[in-house]
Amino acid sequence: MITVGIDTGGTFTDFSVGDRVRKVRSTPRDPAAAILEGLEALGLPGRLRIVHGTTVATNALLTRALPRTAFVATRGLEDLIEIGRQERLDLYAIEPSRHDPIVRPEDRFGVTERLFADGGVETPLDLGDLADRVRASGASAVAVCLLHAYRDPAHERAVGDALGRTGLFVSLSHRVSNEMREFERAATTVANAALMPVIAPYQRRLAAALSGHDLAIMKSSGGTASPEEVAEFPVTTVLSGPAGGVVAAAGLARRHGIPEAVAFDMGGTSTDVAFVRGEPRLAAQFVHAGLPLRVPVLDVHTVGAGGGSIARIDAMGALRVGPESAGAEPGPACYGSGDLPTVTDAHVVLGHLTADDLLAGTLALDVARAHRAVGELAAGILRVAAATMERAIRTVTVRRGIDPRPATLIAFGGAGGLHACSLADALGMRDVLIPADPGAFSAFGMRSADRRRDFVRTVLCEGRACVRELDRWLEPMRGHHMAVEMVSADARYAGQSHELPVPADEHLVERFHLAHEQAYGYCDRTRAVEVVNLRLAAIDPSPRPSPLPPRKTRKARKGPPRLPRGALEGAILGPVVLTETTATTVVPPGWRATALADGALLLERHA
Repeated sequence: MITVGIDTGGTFTDFSVGDRVRKVRSTPRDPAAAILEGLEALGLPGRLRIVHGTTVATNALLTRALPRTAFVATRGLEDLIEIGRQERLDLYAIEPSRHDPIVRPEDRFGVTERLFADGGVETPLDLGDLADRVRASGASAVAVCLLHAYRDPAHERAVGDALGRTGLFVSLSHRVSNEMREFERAATTVANAALMPVIAPYQRRLAAALSGHDLAIMKSSGGTASPEEVAEFPVTTVLSGPAGGVVAAAGLARRHGIPEAVAFDMGGTSTDVAFVRGEPRLAAQFVHAGLPLRVPVLDVHTVGAGGGSIARIDAMGALRVGPESAGAEPGPACYGSGDLPTVTDAHVVLGHLTADDLLAGTLALDVARAHRAVGELAAGILRVAAATMERAIRTVTVRRGIDPRPATLIAFGGAGGLHACSLADALGMRDVLIPADPGAFSAFGMRSADRRRDFVRTVLCEGRACVRELDRWLEPMRGHHMAVEMVSADARYAGQSHELPVPADEHLVERFHLAHEQAYGYCDRTRAVEVVNLRLAAIDPSPRPSPLPPRKTRKARKGPPRLPRGALEGAILGPVVLTETTATTVVPPGWRATALADGALLLERHA
């Protein structure tokens, strides 16, 4: 069966199959249209395995283009989702702003019931007329998060059964995020409920249009799931697209024997970065559009700096770039429909991109329009965008106690190669690796993603006792019929309020001491270690490519200022601009580019 990876981005939808790639303009109003157009153009025979990364959930939460959603909580906790943790995130803002809450105050409902922290019943459940009140609200979906339902979900199930008869989409917290911390669990469940009426019809349309094929959806965790699972748990796809790039970067690093790497994905709308040491780092929570989402996610940091990021002069006269983007419609000024200056327009003005570069000349380029939009700001726009991306890389390395200098920068996305060497210089990184077809590398990564399901259980158990009882704790999470299990623990010193993830095995306690020392600079082996959550990942792994033989150093030669990447043989000294269908790579003076056996491009400093 032929496998096709499809990455729907804000500007382009990318396709990767075999050694072929294709890019078509995204269709934000109907993402499926671009997918079907690209598949038709590829003309592939027979039944296909299609792995699709989607931005529908991402954009719906960002723009709050969500249906009316209700929230049901233990009576007295109805406003939990707005009160949150009472944090002031913009500490120095004179007039701080907040994201609009997903659920209106009038659509929050309390139900009589209460559990103790150990799961015992303090107040029995009394549904009353709850279902009638929720139905009358006019909501399309409802999120249910009852106090301590992770300990005993019986009350929550009963509420779900009653609300299920109303015909609404129902999301239950113990199904979405079965762990302690009421606010994060509630926020995740509300986001999931609000996304269900958005994602479920989209998945049905796509599945119907591709009914003759095997369709899987990329999740934020770097694994894949069926359309049916994603329709029930759409919150697991909020970082679906970036996950494909991180999976691909980790595979490329393994193949080239690179111990540490930074994945740098610069697309049309945003830049996504992640640190990779062997396997990609996995986090239990991330914040998106002001919401703490408690679901497994690859540890990706995203900033609004892409090729389509809009440049402007702010009220104080400073040059700003992003996070607003020209997107696919109208796109950068050089695409012929927009007038706002973008990063891509700056590259056109500086000669990094020409009419022959974008999609091998199939996308018309209006150079004069780019000059009118950007004027004399081109170099400044690139410096400001680069500063934003440099801070993003420091966030996933320096701020976490990791020295980026020994790491390799794996740069991809349509614009990654334009900025890679300048970023590596700024960070002191040793070299840069550009994969084959970098503009569709995330789609390529989706082809090699594992099928994966994640389970979590709050245990609140002393570390060594947890190790002794590990099989008993894990038993309720088993029965998934997959080939591989990976078990981890969220551990902390007793009395701490946050945890660190460590592998859950007989060395759990010592692993935690070492992890704490790496993260914070000290550990205390006299203190008790507490396991808060156990996590189990059930995986059906995809085949892994074999490692490449050691590289041979080649003598570099000088070349022309511009060269098709496919014409590069051996090594060439910068300055040179290497062009290809999906991306362009700028090799500045002091750098050399070497074509590798697998089609990747190695960029290194030279004396």
